[in-house]
Amino acid sequence: MIGPPALAPLVDDLLDHLVAGDVVQAAAVLDHVVGLGDDADVYGLCVAAADEALPVLQALPPREGPLRRLLVVPAERADPHRLFAARFLAAAERGDRAAAVALFRAAAEAEAAPQALTESVCALLALVSALLRGTHPNSTDLERT
Repeated sequence: MIGPPALAPLVDDLLDHLVAGDVVQAAAVLDHVVGLGDDADVYGLCVAAADEALPVLQALPPREGPLRRLLVVPAERADPHRLFAARFLAAAERGDRAAAVALFRAAAEAEAAPQALTESVCALLALVSALLRGTHPNSTDLERT
């Protein structure tokens, strides 16, 4: 377990690398968190990343934010990991901790794909970094290609 005090600077470092486009360094930080941490640390990383995106989301006009556009994609066409990311951010934006925990648990316990949590966390980080860079995703970002 890494714990909140040590996790905070790692999340800041990870997001700095992502926003700068340095995916190699971002992956190294993420590997460090996943390797040394437990599910509580990974959840903490998700919450901290979502918290960083909240000011951007809250500054957008109602009904025009990227999450609203992302969440209108029919479920059968949506990438489940990107959908997790949009739903997790939407829960964070609403302050709905129970929904965020339920989404995280569902990804962590997915039997169909053992790597589902990792892919979902990566999708969340990609969405957060896009928001922080000022590039707003749209509904096609959730569709499978």
